[in-house]
Amino acid sequence: MGKTAIIGFGGGGYHAAKALRKADPHAQIDVYTDTADAPANPMLTTYYVAGRIERDTQMPYGAADKIAQELGVRLFSGVRVRHLRAKERVLVLPDGTERSYDDIVLATGSHPLVPPIKGLPEDRKGIYVMRTMADADRLLQRVHEGIGSAVVIGASWVGIKVVEALHAHHVPIVLADMAPRIFPTATMPDVADIIHQRLTDMGVRLKFGAGISEIRQEGDQLVSLYHDGTEETSDIIALCLGLRPTVDIIDPAEFRMGRGICVDLHMRTSVPHIYAVGDCCEAYEMISGQPVVVNLWANAFTQGEIAGRNIAGYPTQFQGNFIHNITHFMGMDFIGLGDNRASGEQIVYRHPKEDWVFYATIDGDVIKCINVLDNHKVSGPAKAVLIRCLTAGGEAIGPAARLALQQSGLPAEIIAKIGGY
Repeated sequence: MGKTAIIGFGGGGYHAAKALRKADPHAQIDVYTDTADAPANPMLTTYYVAGRIERDTQMPYGAADKIAQELGVRLFSGVRVRHLRAKERVLVLPDGTERSYDDIVLATGSHPLVPPIKGLPEDRKGIYVMRTMADADRLLQRVHEGIGSAVVIGASWVGIKVVEALHAHHVPIVLADMAPRIFPTATMPDVADIIHQRLTDMGVRLKFGAGISEIRQEGDQLVSLYHDGTEETSDIIALCLGLRPTVDIIDPAEFRMGRGICVDLHMRTSVPHIYAVGDCCEAYEMISGQPVVVNLWANAFTQGEIAGRNIAGYPTQFQGNFIHNITHFMGMDFIGLGDNRASGEQIVYRHPKEDWVFYATIDGDVIKCINVLDNHKVSGPAKAVLIRCLTAGGEAIGPAARLALQQSGLPAEIIAKIGGY
């Protein structure tokens, strides 16, 4: 019977424990998590702040003690591992206790990027980030105290959801980003223009092409200064500038590293018997063919399951993933698949009666990028088509995918252009 430690209990850690327990009923599984909460979906935090869901809804698998009992794991809640001596497979706990294991899964996730902005208050008063349930609790408490105005820095997936949550409480908002448009790594310019106009019509003031340079406190308010010489005064500032892998418990010299911990298709790191899953690792990305951090909840599920099965002795490989975003915000549905920087023929379809658009970039017979606005039905079949392009380029899509695209509302001539033949 092997001894496995899982460090981190988000989506990746949970699915690693679940897969390992299913494959090996007798394995000893110890799970370490620095929070008392159960595994929580970070994409639900803003729904909680907006008042659309209850706090417990952020934890889709139930209470922590119930999960521990169901999976038969020893759960060490509120215990942040201080250090991992990787080659020895030894965990050092906050009180100095050392524990050794046969296998270790790093599922430490990611944390919001907070760059060294000049004037950033040391106590972070009035400064908010959004990732964990604790972050959501803190922002919601401030909402209840009253917010007269807000600046959200970062027109990212998290940024727009924070805008949505604050908008639900009628807070006047400025959304700022140094990039020229919203979702700069996913949107095509024409699609971004549509989103910009809708946000403006809803009262959100947009400030693009202006990176923050300094924060100054004036009484109870914060003044944010920008590289273009402008400034904004607000009660709070939400920093939504992206995520960074949480890898502070390891010595990077012991691992092959990129932005995160590099893993192979079995989720193995460069150190034998140590695996990494989810936001803390770089795994195969299908479009670039390179290891990339993919911050997706479902991606962590898959990688956790693969790590658990491999530890249990059932060799399983990761197919790979690609960066894609499917999100609902401010009454809009946006789907972004592939590389929005790719060149090629652009295909545009605007539904004549319904208010949705489809954009695609094609290079030869390979789809490079897809944007869809306000037709969530096309997300599944569009992903299937892109995966087909990435794994079997040149082959026509099958009848099931073609039918699904037709049922989503795409006309036959557009389906033929993107590979339906």
